[in-house]
Amino acid sequence: MLEIFQSLQQQFIQEFFGIVGGVIFFGSWMLQAWESKRASAPVVSERFFWLRSLASALLTYEGYRTGSASITFVMFATLLLMLYNIYLLRKRRSAKF
Repeated sequence: MLEIFQSLQQQFIQEFFGIVGGVIFFGSWMLQAWESKRASAPVVSERFFWLRSLASALLTYEGYRTGSASITFVMFATLLLMLYNIYLLRKRRSAKF
């Protein structure tokens, strides 16, 4: 039993960034659903994009760490898209003032 615990602990330590990235990625959807419920309409906020950017960065690292070119590429591309959306939101906000 101790061996199983130690094995799981070692696996968690090795995959820490991927696990945290996955939790944040899922959490961004929870935030989006909560904000949409409050607005009674679909909402995609800047906070959503920031959470998704952080998750994408962590999952990009995890893809690189594990040697997965496909995961690394997809998550890096997702990171760039999330940062672009943040840029667009801020640009629109500054144009209003």
